[in-house]
Amino acid sequence: MNINRLFTALILLLVIFSFSLSSSAVSWDSSYDDQQAWIEEQGAEAQFTYLEATITAKIKNNNDHVEYFKISQTYTGTLDTGAGSAITWEILWTNPCALKMIKYMSDVDSDDLGWKIQPGETKTVSFKLRAYPTPTSSYPNYIRQPGINNTFWPLVNEPGLQASWFLPNEIEYLNPSLDLVSWKGHFCFWIKNFDYTRPKVSGIVRAPIVPIDSKLTYSNPKVTYIDKEVPWANTAAWDVLLYPGQSKHFSYTYQWPSTSSSSYSGSAGSASYDVPTTAAASTNASVPTTSETGVPFALFVVGAIIIAGGVVYAKFFR
Repeated sequence: MNINRLFTALILLLVIFSFSLSSSAVSWDSSYDDQQAWIEEQGAEAQFTYLEATITAKIKNNNDHVEYFKISQTYTGTLDTGAGSAITWEILWTNPCALKMIKYMSDVDSDDLGWKIQPGETKTVSFKLRAYPTPTSSYPNYIRQPGINNTFWPLVNEPGLQASWFLPNEIEYLNPSLDLVSWKGHFCFWIKNFDYTRPKVSGIVRAPIVPIDSKLTYSNPKVTYIDKEVPWANTAAWDVLLYPGQSKHFSYTYQWPSTSSSSYSGSAGSASYDVPTTAAASTNASVPTTSETGVPFALFVVGAIIIAGGVVYAKFFR
C-alpha cells in the first residue's frame, strides 16, 4: 500500500474529526461567535395602569398652498395587550384649538382633530393624549419581545419590561411638503405590582414609548441608566422594586432632534443592538452578551491534531 496515500487518508479523517470537535465546542461556549438570543415571556407581575403623553410640535409648510395635519389616535407599537391590539388615545386638550377634519382615519373617534397651515407658515401646536379606555391590569399590559418558546436551562436572562419606538418626523414621510422643525414629548405612566400575596418583585422597567434620534431631557425618578438597545434611541431605563400591590409613577421627556442644546445628567449605557425593521412597530430584546478573550478551545484541538500528524509523519514515514 502506498504510504503517502495512507497518510493522506489519515489526515483527512483527522480534519473531519477536528471540525466535529470545533462545532461541538461552539455549542459548549455560545460566546464564541458572540450571539444573542430571545426567549418568549409568558407574563409580568408589574403592569401599566396609566399612560399619557403631552406633545409639542413645530411644523413648517414648504408648499405653495394650504396643507393640513392631524392627531393620530392609534399607536400600533409593541405594547402587549393580550390580543396584540393597538393603544387608542383620548384627546384631552389642544392648543391652539384644533379643527374637526373632513374625514377620520379610524373607528377610534369620528371627530378627528387637526390644524390648517398656510403656505410658508410655521405653526406650533400642543396637545395632550391619554390611553383610552383607562388601562387596567390587561390594557395596556406590558412591553414584550416576541420570540420562541424557552429552550434554555438552567439560567436565562431577565431583560425586564421592554420599550417601543417611533420616528417623530414621520409626518415628513407622509407629506414631504411639511417640515418638522422640532418636537417634544412628555410621557407619564403608572406601573403596579398586581401580586398581593407573594414577596416583592424587582427588575428593569424601560420607558414604554421612545422617539428615535431624540434626546432624553428629563425623568422623574432619575433613570438608572440610558439603554442603547436601539442605537438611535436613548431609552430611559429604571431599576425598580415593587412591594405587593404597590404602584409607582414615572415621567420622562424627549425632544427631537437630538442635536438640540438641552442636556440630561443621567448615566449612559454602552450596549448596542439591532435597529428594529419598522421603527414604530418592532422591538429588540436587550439580552446582554459577553465576548471572552483568548482563543476558543476548538482551535487548540485542531492545532494539536495537525501538529501531532506532522510529527508522526516525519518520524515514521520519512
